[in-house]
Amino acid sequence: MSLTTEYRLIVPRATYLAARARNAMHRPIFIGAVSVGTFVTALVALVVVPQQAQRAAQAIAPKPGERPDTAALAYSVAVSQARVAATDSAVTAARIKSAMLSQAEVHTLDPVVTARRDSLNRRLMELDALLTRTETAPLAASYRALAESPELAGHAGVKTLLDSLTDIERERDASATSGGADPVFVALTARATEIGRALQAIGTSRRDTLREDIAVLAAPTRPSASELAQADTLRRIVARDSANASLAAATAELEAARRRVEELDRRAERARALANPLNAPPYAMLASAIVFGMVLGFGAALVQELRRPRIADAREAERIAGTRVISVIRPRPPSPERGRRMADRVAPPHIDPANDAHQLAWLFVAPPASSLLMLTVSGESSLIAAIIAANLGAVAADEARNVIIVDTDGQASPVSSALRLNARPGLHDIIQGRVGWPEATQHATIGRDRVIDVVPSGVGASPPDAHQVSDLLRRDAARMARHYDTVIIVASMQFTSSGLPGVLPKHDVIYCARLGFTRHSDLKNAIQAIRLAGGNPLGVVLWDDVEPAALAMEEIGAGARPPRTAEIEALVGGRAR
Repeated sequence: MSLTTEYRLIVPRATYLAARARNAMHRPIFIGAVSVGTFVTALVALVVVPQQAQRAAQAIAPKPGERPDTAALAYSVAVSQARVAATDSAVTAARIKSAMLSQAEVHTLDPVVTARRDSLNRRLMELDALLTRTETAPLAASYRALAESPELAGHAGVKTLLDSLTDIERERDASATSGGADPVFVALTARATEIGRALQAIGTSRRDTLREDIAVLAAPTRPSASELAQADTLRRIVARDSANASLAAATAELEAARRRVEELDRRAERARALANPLNAPPYAMLASAIVFGMVLGFGAALVQELRRPRIADAREAERIAGTRVISVIRPRPPSPERGRRMADRVAPPHIDPANDAHQLAWLFVAPPASSLLMLTVSGESSLIAAIIAANLGAVAADEARNVIIVDTDGQASPVSSALRLNARPGLHDIIQGRVGWPEATQHATIGRDRVIDVVPSGVGASPPDAHQVSDLLRRDAARMARHYDTVIIVASMQFTSSGLPGVLPKHDVIYCARLGFTRHSDLKNAIQAIRLAGGNPLGVVLWDDVEPAALAMEEIGAGARPPRTAEIEALVGGRAR
């Protein structure tokens, strides 16, 4: 075999991967579909997932009134600590004073003074108990009991404060019946507390006055140590124990509130994490989804290309097929020369015999002068094979050769689709015996003064099979060779691999493949099948353009048959008669 260039059987990895990447880029529809699918999936995720996350975050997020106020509890603990320190100091001072009094000299008092002092001590103890109650239980009942005590009953401002406290209590009870945390209720409570503090201040002042009176009447006698200890330290010890209990309760309540606050903080952090699980702005996520979709689309195309590689260039096609690449058909810009003539404007869109690629393919297969060229053109796309065959026939017609193109594909009628001809009558009708070769032959105008003969495939309910076509061509190939010096057979790979080239006088075959679309395995199997069928693969023609659009079978079957005018008869010279 004769190849275009020398090549190595082992291709460098970089060259191979670059070829696969180029082929992957030839699949924009697949890449776009995967990219759009990925983008839509990401968009749905951005819409659905945040909504679910928001609902989950709202379910676990702390409510506005659920967080306890630890500042008030901390203030209560500080007050209790100060009270404990004060009672400890009072107990210590009382014990020191008791020790000092135990050493003093005992004197006898007058009975009247003793009775007066005892009375003042009882009044002092009662008043001190009421004051202690207001400190341990700062409630309206405690303040009312303090105001109604005999020691404060005669005070000028006590009655006014007591009446105000009663009115405030009545209004607060009326406000509390409505339910909920009413601001009026809170304000009345604060006002009641202020009045209670005023009553407590009056009681404290009265207690200090009683203490001064008792100090004036203090007996110069020295009582016993047990009596001094009971009189001076007992109530202070009780007050200290009460202060310690209050401090313990306030500390426990503060610790519980702090644990509750920590739990609410953890719930709020979890809610923030659920509200934005990706922790990124939506626009950035959308941009990432677009980029990821494009990368995923290209990656999927590249993986498919690596698994089942396609032809990337002519050298790779020659290496896989083991035969020469005759030409690479690429689109060229429209020529202004061609658009000036009516014959060129009405010519089929894919027929361009002036294309250098078609000229190169013809030069490769062209026989010497007055020699017969009988060529089979096949490929994975019957329409591409028909277009290449029609262009080879057009180039041959430009060289004044008698050309006939026979379409054997009765399923797609690619030659009729490429040349815009009526597909009936055709080869199918010849096989059925309804018409002969002259009646089935049509004339296709190529350029201004060139025509080629075409035998379309015909349209029928059941297209002919490979054996019927092979038998017909075996019988009439010699007759066609007497009238034409260029015979081009357009056949599908099914017919070609079934032995069609082997029944012809000449077994030359051209296989048409697509760059970036024909797989390595398909090309290799096709060339091997041609050889096994008795054909001689001359080479491969590569199609490097978009896939042409085929006409529907209804359009092919309903197309107008070109009339046999005098001009056409003059051009064809009565061929196929």
